[in-house]
Amino acid sequence: MDRVQPARRWVQGAAARLLPVRLTHCRLLVRDFPTAFRFWRDTVGLTPTYGDEEGPYGDFDTGAATLAIFSATAMSNDTGVTSGRGGRGADDLMVVLEVDDVDGKVRELEERGLRFVNPPTDQPDWGIRVAHFRDPDGNLAELYSALATDD
Repeated sequence: MDRVQPARRWVQGAAARLLPVRLTHCRLLVRDFPTAFRFWRDTVGLTPTYGDEEGPYGDFDTGAATLAIFSATAMSNDTGVTSGRGGRGADDLMVVLEVDDVDGKVRELEERGLRFVNPPTDQPDWGIRVAHFRDPDGNLAELYSALATDD
């Protein structure tokens, strides 16, 4: 008898009841934005799809997901999160996850015991609504969904 199958069925069943989450970005929170932008564009050879050396934000095409860079200081200012893991200052990396409904996903995860570092907040300049939390190791993660448009 395969002991993995019942566990796999339970996990698949539990996942089917949760709102979907999609990994869209790996965002590096950088201290020297112009240097980081040039490194990923000129040294690594990634094509920028958003932003320029002036920053504070840039996206690079990597295929299925996006590599993003963002000024660590700007991220701290925008989120109100001023110290990273172990209190060492601003974070270095943030996992970015797209959801259909930020507020619904936050409620769902809070019911499961997750504490958020800030509540769902509209970021009109970004065109998204966001909320941030930390994983058990202290890594910063963002949930986001698109803001409604006036179309």
